[in-house]
Amino acid sequence: MSSTRHHRWMWFALAFSALNGMCLAAPVAPGPAVSLDDALAVARASRAEMRVAAARVDAARQRPIIVSALDDPIIAPSIDHKPVDPMMKTDRSITFEQSFPLSRVRSQRRRAAEADVDRYQGEGGKTALKIDAEVAQAFFMLNERRKVVEILGRQMTLAQELVKLAAARHGVGAATQADVLRMEIEEARLKSRLALTGADLRTAEAMFNTALGQEPYRPVPSLQMQGVLDGIVAIPDLDASLEVALLRRPELRISQAEIRRARAEVDVMKSMYAPMAMVRAGMADTGAAGRGYMLMVGVSVPIWFGRLKAGVREANAMAIMADADREAMLRMIHGDVAATLESLRGAVGNYHAFQTDLMPRAERAIAPAMSAYGSGTLPLSSVLEASRALWSLQEEFAMAETALGIAWVRHRSAMGTFGESK
Repeated sequence: MSSTRHHRWMWFALAFSALNGMCLAAPVAPGPAVSLDDALAVARASRAEMRVAAARVDAARQRPIIVSALDDPIIAPSIDHKPVDPMMKTDRSITFEQSFPLSRVRSQRRRAAEADVDRYQGEGGKTALKIDAEVAQAFFMLNERRKVVEILGRQMTLAQELVKLAAARHGVGAATQADVLRMEIEEARLKSRLALTGADLRTAEAMFNTALGQEPYRPVPSLQMQGVLDGIVAIPDLDASLEVALLRRPELRISQAEIRRARAEVDVMKSMYAPMAMVRAGMADTGAAGRGYMLMVGVSVPIWFGRLKAGVREANAMAIMADADREAMLRMIHGDVAATLESLRGAVGNYHAFQTDLMPRAERAIAPAMSAYGSGTLPLSSVLEASRALWSLQEEFAMAETALGIAWVRHRSAMGTFGESK
């Protein structure tokens, strides 16, 4: 009777371990759970690449002032004639010279430089989008590693209980020594895998901290994953996604800025046909006429028309290239949004299949197997096989969550926005 009670107690422990289980996961740092939005905000504030992009934009904002300014004036004091005879007076003069264009080339150069500011702002947007994608991917990968460690912890707990039960049944002659050895081998295998997965978990935490711009070995609190998944499974509409992408993709802002710059450069090259003016004024003191004033006005003569025409043709070719590049970019964005949306739909369907069908089936299948083993109608191998099927589906479910997250990351990258996780 005592042996039967012991077996029933062990059966209860097995069922509890298989379906709920105590986790042997790596310790999680204390503190409030980290949401994806929090992680994105930390990365934007901490990553050095964001400071680089901001500094580049600040530098570019100074360029319009520089290129639109006049050339520096020239002040030239001069000894025009120094007589050998010390009794004669030296001829002296001082002049002020300023040159300026007789066209709108200064304002056109300013337009080109202002277009560069927009281009660098677009490059900064690309940098921010890349950082957001890295953080989101690291977020989902860390969540997967933690779930796998948790699942392995449950497997380890169940394996230890099965070893105890097999040993107890062997002690009363209800099981063979092979059952005990088999479970001990399974326990050793799980220990080895748990140690390896623990290293993978520490790697994922280091990558997550690196993506945030923090120290690699900084403890990472728990992650707010369910809210992110609830927002992801709401599949957006293709037209709405395209509309957002056409507004938010930084590549389109860059291409538009390049078109503006190319057209401004065409106007700059055409302005080279206009001459440059030069005004020189000054005072002179001569031995013959005494003090007086000087004034000179001159213009340049642009006669090398071959060079000027080549400059205009080059600028026009660059403008055509910029227009074609934008057209190709628009086509690429349309395809990117459509492709990533289909991938997201597939990942959502796979996630729902695990959540609503596969996992409940596997959890329902293991309880009868354990009940039959407890009554002695099934061998230990059948219980182990049912348990492994559940464990495998649990790991695949964790990978399905990650695949869903990565598909969402790619779709968000195609749309050009990571501001919200929903």
